[in-house]
Amino acid sequence: MNWVAPAERAGLQAERTDLSWTRTSLSFAVNGSLLLVRHHVPGPAWLHFGAAGLAALLLVFTLLMARRRRRVLEQRPLPEALADPVPLLMLGGGTLLLGLTTIALLMI
Repeated sequence: MNWVAPAERAGLQAERTDLSWTRTSLSFAVNGSLLLVRHHVPGPAWLHFGAAGLAALLLVFTLLMARRRRRVLEQRPLPEALADPVPLLMLGGGTLLLGLTTIALLMI
């Protein structure tokens, strides 16, 4: 048997993580675009534009986080903490706020 320690195995985890960050940023772009295109849906215009602006902000924030993540994964040896919890919590809170705003706009 050719047993290799997990740290020495070459895997595709980094590539999958990079693709997931790309999909997340794409979803923010699509959500913001749909909010701008569907501005004729009842509801205040400021809420539509505010939600689209939040989606754009989250898009840029996600792209910056993905870029930082790529740089961290290129380091050898890998640092103990691969992700800073504060930006991840900010991204999660922003995503929750965008989701709630989108739901509110659909229900108005």
